[in-house]
Amino acid sequence: MNGGVFIMAKQLLSGKLTSKGQLTIPVELRTLLNIKEGDRLAFVLDENERIIEVQPKTKKSIRGVMGALKSTSSIDVDVAIELAITERAKALASGLKESEDE
Repeated sequence: MNGGVFIMAKQLLSGKLTSKGQLTIPVELRTLLNIKEGDRLAFVLDENERIIEVQPKTKKSIRGVMGALKSTSSIDVDVAIELAITERAKALASGLKESEDE
C-alpha cells in the first residue's frame, strides 16, 4: 500500500483477431468480465483514440430496455406486448387470407 492507495500489477492478456474481424478473448478475461457467448462489448476510447475501458453489454429482454427511448405517451409494458401480439396475429391472418384467395 502506498499512501492509502493500492497498486495492482498489470497482467498482459492477449487475444487473436481473425480475418473476419472476430476477436478471441482469453478465458481469464471472459471470467473476470463475466461475459458469455453472444454478449457484446463496448470499447470506450479516450481523446487519442486509445481504449481505456471495455464494458460488457449483455443480452437484454424487451423489459430490460423499456425506458431507453423517450416516449410522448405512457403505456404499460404488458399492454404493449399484448398489442404487438394482436397486431402480428392480424398481419399473419391477413397474409394467410391473401394466399388462399390466389
